[in-house]
Amino acid sequence: MRIRILHVIDTMLGMGGMEKGVVNLIRGMDPTHFEHVVCVMRSLGSLTDSIPRDRAQVICLGETGSGLRFQALGLARQIRAAKPDVVHSRNWGTIEAVLAGSVLGSCSLVHSEHGMESESPAEPLRRRWLRRLAFQLADQVMSVSYHLRDHYARNTGFAADRIGVIHNGVDTDLFYPRDQKRVITRDQLGIAQDEFCVGIVGRLEPVKDTLTLLRAATAFPDTWGAWRILIAGDGSDLPVLQEFLRTRPSLRDRVTFLGEIQDVPEFLNCLDVYVLPSLYEGISNSLLEAMASGLCVIATAVGGNSEVIVDGESGLLFPVGDSDSLAERLNMLYQRREVRARLARRAIDRVKEQFSLQSMVRNYEQMYCSVHTRSGARLKTGQGQP
Repeated sequence: MRIRILHVIDTMLGMGGMEKGVVNLIRGMDPTHFEHVVCVMRSLGSLTDSIPRDRAQVICLGETGSGLRFQALGLARQIRAAKPDVVHSRNWGTIEAVLAGSVLGSCSLVHSEHGMESESPAEPLRRRWLRRLAFQLADQVMSVSYHLRDHYARNTGFAADRIGVIHNGVDTDLFYPRDQKRVITRDQLGIAQDEFCVGIVGRLEPVKDTLTLLRAATAFPDTWGAWRILIAGDGSDLPVLQEFLRTRPSLRDRVTFLGEIQDVPEFLNCLDVYVLPSLYEGISNSLLEAMASGLCVIATAVGGNSEVIVDGESGLLFPVGDSDSLAERLNMLYQRREVRARLARRAIDRVKEQFSLQSMVRNYEQMYCSVHTRSGARLKTGQGQP
């Protein structure tokens, strides 16, 4: 008999790493043992089309307007209708699913944290209390990095050893070095084959701090030959980035905004270096994808980035917001092609050894089976009923 999982997520708008991770998980899990329902709390989007409909049903609670609407009742109705064995909610925006599932007492409850709204532990007391309550009510609490696990343990007082960790994984059959794709994509974008190309892909939001990359570019030496920065994605920070360039004419022809792109593997293959200047991260899917694609990567030393990158071996780390340090690392990589090649090779090896999609899927399958088995007796005896 198959285990039915109700995945509760906030939105499916397109570029989010967590949302893409859910899609990859559904695609990868054994369909003879698991079936899926995806409940989107706020709004559907382009990523919805990526969910295989032969594997999962998709439902949406609809727009919430102000974003403050309490949706526990709507979630309870969906849980009753879907009759899942396991409800898996993700991040603060879906935490009401734990409350709804707990009141119904008809299924196992998993809640996982995939990131932070702020690096500061000083969340409002009400939010910390509700998160702690949800952790207590859940049969299993998960996070995507040890840094994130420790952050929420400190923030809520919930024991760290009761929070499991499953790192994100990348599909190495989709993301891998392809020399021919590099040539074709560069031709399409009008980039010379020997041009030094730095890029980033993802949501253009303040948390991603793409502005630090542009600030670093102002410090590139005049002795550099041809170089380009490619920025793929959209978001509220786009006008800020464009205004920064407007006042720096020397950068305008060097920086290209591509908007949201459909073929991320092709885009990554045309780059030489991938930069992730985020203020905080759980485990970045885009970072893993860049490493699997054979790129030299530079990322801020925050969150799960330090769990993904071994500094100086499989990539480079730099302090948050330190555009000078980023410029120094980029300058070194520009000058030393052999270092780029060595870091890229080791990045591929590290992803295959520690962050494969197959490993992630296997770990989630084991977790779901364990939770379902552990809570089965409790549910049968009615101990989960209020």
